[in-house]
Amino acid sequence: MKKLGILTHKQCDLDALCSVETMAKIIEEHYKNIEPVLITETSFLKEKMKNVRKFISIEKAKDIKLDYLLICDVNEYDRVYGIDLLKTVPIGNRYLIDHHSSNRVELEISEQNKIINKKASSTCEIIAKKMIDKKMSISNDIAYNLYLGILSDTLFFSYGATEETMHIVRKLPLVEKERLKAQKSLLELTPRQEYLLGKIEEEKVNIEGLAVYKLLMPSESQDITTLVKHNKFDERVMPTEEKPVSCFIIGIGNNYFIKFKKLADSDIDILSIAKKINGGGHKTRCAGRFYNDTYENVLTTIISEYEKNKTRTKKYKL
Repeated sequence: MKKLGILTHKQCDLDALCSVETMAKIIEEHYKNIEPVLITETSFLKEKMKNVRKFISIEKAKDIKLDYLLICDVNEYDRVYGIDLLKTVPIGNRYLIDHHSSNRVELEISEQNKIINKKASSTCEIIAKKMIDKKMSISNDIAYNLYLGILSDTLFFSYGATEETMHIVRKLPLVEKERLKAQKSLLELTPRQEYLLGKIEEEKVNIEGLAVYKLLMPSESQDITTLVKHNKFDERVMPTEEKPVSCFIIGIGNNYFIKFKKLADSDIDILSIAKKINGGGHKTRCAGRFYNDTYENVLTTIISEYEKNKTRTKKYKL
């Protein structure tokens, strides 16, 4: 029996987990001589999914000889959980499914082994479309998890969802009761999330059109980036008509994850700002990162890049 390792990104979200789970199920059903090995970090989000199989940590995976490797929902070398395993598998046996744009070091995978659709709302959308187009059997559990992944990555279809997304969602064989159950699971906060939500503060910056929020945690605390990927957190840091661009700084020790959002009619190119700080994403929703830095420098850099972008935009409009 050959073994296929399935990886995703660090601090895995529901799109990542659901896409990994679905691909494992597809492999089991269609390739009887291949055993999927799911390798991810520990995540409380698995509790929201249906009939999740066993996931193992990178420490346990190192003792397993992998014949193939599939990476879902990430195309950036430094963001993959278990990236060292890539080198243990021949390049012809490496595969990728992803929907992100990337400006950092990409993965060493042959082009013919990649399925990348940057217009897709999520990796679950890509998988769902492939299954529907190929008329593959989609069980209730798979449909539920695919729907959950798409729903999570679009925050209830509020951004990133296209007509194609909604067409695919309608095609999933999921009864209304199951759709409502998935939606409810996303709305529910864990006690840890409730605590973090109350810790968000608005930073006092006198910058036209920009709102800055911060959630700073000590270095000894666990990584919280997936814990704050919930619509309640987005509502707390959402841009407004008065402040059409919002920046949410999540600090864990001396590492920082930055989430940018803007209203559709704002001229500020937040994606360009994100790319300047080790990030990327979509035009209205994107993110960046700072490593081994101070909060003061992070804030100063973001404001400086915002002001430069704003000035360029005004000159261009003239």
